[in-house]
Amino acid sequence: MKKILFVIDSLNCGGAEKSLLSLLSHLDATKFEKHLWVLHRGGVLDKKVPEDVIIESSPTYSKAEYLKMRFGQMLFGIRRRYFNKRHRHNAELLWRSCGRFMKGLTQDFDVAVAYQQGVPTYLVSTKISAKKKLAWINVDIKMGGYNIEYNDHFYNKMRWIVCVSDKLESIVQSNMPQFVNRIRCVYDIVSPDLVRDLSMGEVPELKDKHPSRLVLVTVARMAPQKNYPLAIQTASLLRQRGVDFVWFFVGDGPLLHHIRGLINENQLSDCVHALGLRLNPYPYIKACDIYVQTSSFEGFGLTITEAKMLCKPIVSTCFEVVYNQLEDGVNSLITPMTPEGLADAICTLAADNDMRQRFSEALRNCVSDNAETEIRKAETIFLS
Repeated sequence: MKKILFVIDSLNCGGAEKSLLSLLSHLDATKFEKHLWVLHRGGVLDKKVPEDVIIESSPTYSKAEYLKMRFGQMLFGIRRRYFNKRHRHNAELLWRSCGRFMKGLTQDFDVAVAYQQGVPTYLVSTKISAKKKLAWINVDIKMGGYNIEYNDHFYNKMRWIVCVSDKLESIVQSNMPQFVNRIRCVYDIVSPDLVRDLSMGEVPELKDKHPSRLVLVTVARMAPQKNYPLAIQTASLLRQRGVDFVWFFVGDGPLLHHIRGLINENQLSDCVHALGLRLNPYPYIKACDIYVQTSSFEGFGLTITEAKMLCKPIVSTCFEVVYNQLEDGVNSLITPMTPEGLADAICTLAADNDMRQRFSEALRNCVSDNAETEIRKAETIFLS
């Protein structure tokens, strides 16, 4: 039996987190002794970790070690505020400031997997003892603001670099051609039956909705790459065009209060609602007329997969990996990253019931449970 460790920053309600929990639940317990190190506990999905997974406690620090770490954190804050002229990613700045003081786990593992870019990758690369190390990449790291040259050192220590879509695999290969022979693809794992079961709940915000009112839903963390300001600009255009709609933003994140402020500034609070975190977002997707994705970039786009599983017509911006999941004009409308493009597509789809039904039927015919196939691929990588 292989002793395998997964390292992730937190278990908030994001795509990588949900995918990891699915992977852990499917991974063969007769082949792997599963360990998980969550760097920041307290996420909403902490209680969803499968019972056969051993949760590792973070290392303890002596008083002297703690003071050094505090110094590094202060240095990080100063660098981020005053000296980040090269616009480095926060994870890179944090590691430059605190990495030398951070401690890894004392155990030895057969396999160690960094399930996110940034600090989990840096820790696995330099602070974890394992016979084999792997790095999962679930965003376009260049678009995400990571410095490829700086990260090269860490990825060089990985036996395999795993991307969550073949489009992302191509992007990573083009940005890091020196690792092309180590790059593999394992799609994010999603269970259609689970998504459909969870979607049967109520949506209290729609209790008194007028039947003719168009319902739009976006489920994503309130983070820059999700491009919520574009959604707000689109909502303003829809209102100018006289569309009777309600748009729910479902998700928590660092920009939640900022987005709520923009909604109020644009006088959209009667039709655009930033709901924050919902432990179960699937009833909102099921209840919508159109699912809208406004991302600037993604590694895979797990919520699109979930909307597909519920056969909802989709409007999405044209981020590169979206074509891994959607076909423009066949099961969705893919638009330029402009308010006009999104508003045009939403209006077109809202006005054409036949198109919406055709897209839903196309999605019904293409959705399949990818868990078995992707688990087999993952296990082969872990064991090779």
